[in-house]
Amino acid sequence: MKKTIWTSVTAIICAVLVSLSLKDGIVKVSEAKVEAASVAAEAASEAAEQNAGEEELVLGGGLSLGGESSGTGSSDASTPGAPADGSAGTSDGTGTTDAAGNAAGNATENKAPTVDDVLATYNNAINKVITEKAGYTKKRTTTLENLNGGALLKLSIVVDMVNDFLGVGTTDYKNEKGKAEYLSKASLTKNDLSSIDINTTDGVQTITLGLKNGQSQANASGASDTSPLSRSGLYVGKGDKKDFDYKNSENIHTAINGVAKAESAEEKVTDTKIVAKIDAATGKMISLNVTWKWHVKLTKVAYSIASVDIAEGDATSTVVVSDFKW
Repeated sequence: MKKTIWTSVTAIICAVLVSLSLKDGIVKVSEAKVEAASVAAEAASEAAEQNAGEEELVLGGGLSLGGESSGTGSSDASTPGAPADGSAGTSDGTGTTDAAGNAAGNATENKAPTVDDVLATYNNAINKVITEKAGYTKKRTTTLENLNGGALLKLSIVVDMVNDFLGVGTTDYKNEKGKAEYLSKASLTKNDLSSIDINTTDGVQTITLGLKNGQSQANASGASDTSPLSRSGLYVGKGDKKDFDYKNSENIHTAINGVAKAESAEEKVTDTKIVAKIDAATGKMISLNVTWKWHVKLTKVAYSIASVDIAEGDATSTVVVSDFKW
């Protein structure tokens, strides 16, 4: 009888202990889930604050950044309760995961490219053409909107020289693979931009850039240039070379004084638009299109028996680079 009573009491105590143990386990699991959810919410909040700060930076600079995000944002977990990034879940059998880690990981994965990211993609694509000596074709078209030079423009030889140096009309260039002749290194920064956009479709990134207006000046004392166009990758340099795509005041002043005489040269560059198509997988340039407007003013210009105090003109240039051979 005593043995039976003791056995019953023992059974009851065990049952109570098991019940309490199960309850305690459930509580611990619930507490773990609550804590994980809290940590995840905090991580998501921090990620949102970071993204908001970057967006504010972009919008605050007068820029816009569109297109697809740099990450896929996809999750394809084959194991119930397993993290989307493929890491192992907890071993409590409930399928719970490291919510904080997943939230931070997904926030990074879904993060849209920044202005710096897009500019790096653009600059690297231009520079890769040069360092890897890819082949390509280049077509530059310059159209004169007006040209005012008074008595100087009555001299056909002057008109011919101006048109030849400025590249009026269309000029075709072919850079053979293994050479690097008709582009320059690109080094654009955020300070050069008036607008920016990126869109990715079928593996092709289309980057559209608007550059800030700039100007250059040159005289016998020296020269200066604030135009971002000089850092865009177009063919540029010093001295008198008609093959340069962007000819600043220093180029023009040097060229004019090589055959005539000009006291000073001033140039304004406006409405610059760049559209670059880049292979998203390799970072290699597919095509490049750059268009800009420019106004040139020369003072005290003299050639032969004719001279004017001011000669000025407006033009639009477009450079198209395509047919890349890697």
